[in-house]
Amino acid sequence: MSRPETKASSYGTEHDGPVHEGGLSGNERRFAIVAARFNDFIVEKLIDGARAALRRAGVVHDDIELYRCPGAMEIPGLARKVADTGKFDGIVCLGAVIRGATPHFDLVVREAAAGVGALAAEGKIAVAFGVLACDNIEQAVERAGAKAGNRGADAAMVAVEMADLYARIEAEKKAEAAPPVSVVPAPTTDLPRRK
Repeated sequence: MSRPETKASSYGTEHDGPVHEGGLSGNERRFAIVAARFNDFIVEKLIDGARAALRRAGVVHDDIELYRCPGAMEIPGLARKVADTGKFDGIVCLGAVIRGATPHFDLVVREAAAGVGALAAEGKIAVAFGVLACDNIEQAVERAGAKAGNRGADAAMVAVEMADLYARIEAEKKAEAAPPVSVVPAPTTDLPRRK
């Protein structure tokens, strides 16, 4: 059986030329989890996976805050409000949408993805999309910690890596913008020497 593909599958591979990647350490960083309550039996497992992954990455318990909303449709708006607080380095968006007999599934998934994607595209804060879009409950269970891993944990690690990468880019930008440090020679004195 092959290993499931994750967003970290090629992390750290060698490339020619400069490569800019974030690290997988969340030390000294704060993260918000924005999670839908709809399909809570699945979303709770995603939250547990995200929290565990953040803690493994070095994020302390008090630096992980959970924000809940009714469903996946509300995730983008809540994520925007959370981002606007300026308190966090990253946001992990979690939910589970399971296909039903109507096109409602397509509408909700499309809007949730578009809204979270728009926030992420601003590049002001690391935003990870961990909203499951599954055809049935079995698929959702598999992606919430069974056979296919835990997509909440995967999303959390995306947020950690992107928060670190954003911080590195900002540090480089500040270093390049800083005025050059000039060395001022020590003043010389022409005092007579004692005999």
